[in-house]
Amino acid sequence: TFENTPSVPCSVVPTEFISMDELADAWDAIALTAEEDVVKRALRIVSPELESLVFVRADGSAGSGRYRPMRTAMVKLTGMSRPVPLNSMGDGMLRVLQLSLKLFAAKGGFLLIDEFENGLHYSVQEKVWAERHNIQIFATTHSWDCIESFTKVAVERTQTDGVLFRLGRSARTSDQGRVIATVFDETALQTITQADVEVR
Repeated sequence: TFENTPSVPCSVVPTEFISMDELADAWDAIALTAEEDVVKRALRIVSPELESLVFVRADGSAGSGRYRPMRTAMVKLTGMSRPVPLNSMGDGMLRVLQLSLKLFAAKGGFLLIDEFENGLHYSVQEKVWAERHNIQIFATTHSWDCIESFTKVAVERTQTDGVLFRLGRSARTSDQGRVIATVFDETALQTITQADVEVR
């Protein structure tokens, strides 16, 4: 039976953006802890001028359609007298906020990321790859830049292991188009990225 099987923490970052209210709840769980500093450091990858982050009650004009968030993220930036909405700073900031907040719920377990590169410029992807909290990360991508940044991090950080799985359908009629996984370890990854071999 599964009754006595210990549960493994798992957190998901979907392709679409997570609601502000869900992010606010995740922020509340780490507010005034060292984990709050981890999130701020992550956000500074995209916006080095970030000083602080808070979630405040959203005004009546926030949101679209029938759903209106109860809270929204505001950031204090160096040289600005008033806070600005995090949403006004581009998709990269929001994506990094989601990735960093979802890390903590996955401590000692798994973090599943669909389309890792969404909202992230290729120049910051390498810095965003995480290795904290004893987490195993499964991320999907269609981006060659993402594969290259992952490869560089996997090769440089010898204390972690990185593996790429390429999924594709068999061209053999006898296989009836079944899905086949090709595995690339760190050495193979380095070879294919240096040779610019297509693996997506």
